[in-house]
Amino acid sequence: MRVKRIGLIVGTVALLVLGGAAGWFGARETEDAETVTVTTTTAVTTTVDAPEPGLPEAVAKTRDALLEAAEAGDYEALRPLVPDTGFEYTFGSPVPGGPIAYWQELERTTDEEPLASLAKVLRMPYTLSRGLYVWPFAYVVASIDDLTAHERELLAPLGPLESVFVEGTGYLGWRAGIRADGTWVFFVAGD
Repeated sequence: MRVKRIGLIVGTVALLVLGGAAGWFGARETEDAETVTVTTTTAVTTTVDAPEPGLPEAVAKTRDALLEAAEAGDYEALRPLVPDTGFEYTFGSPVPGGPIAYWQELERTTDEEPLASLAKVLRMPYTLSRGLYVWPFAYVVASIDDLTAHERELLAPLGPLESVFVEGTGYLGWRAGIRADGTWVFFVAGD
């Protein structure tokens, strides 16, 4: 008997709510249920890479363009980013055809991979040195002994540290520098 009575009460309440006779409470419950359904079916999640902290917008824009071209292996996408004058790419004499020709020749004649190296260094933390934003941060490190374990780990993609540090001189591996106005000023290795 008790089960029938509870079932009858629940059925009556459900009929009143669903039939709209429950007044404001019934209508409110329906609105909330619809709102929840709409909210959960229209939610969108997006992931956006945040710019590196401390980089001026012009520097971040140039870095991002360089990184995109380097990762794509696209020398032609780099060409408009190279300034007409004052760009450092070799410690020797200028090469006919400029930096792009020089880097392509390095790829053909050595085991160097300038674009891959550019991508690697631009993925590392930077340092601010004499008004230039320089990648990697090791640009200002004088000796391997000055590196923390964490910094050594960050530099691992560049290969053995002994190949990019010269005792008494510091870091001489591939490095890239950008002025605060977004002008790319160098991408060079060696001394």
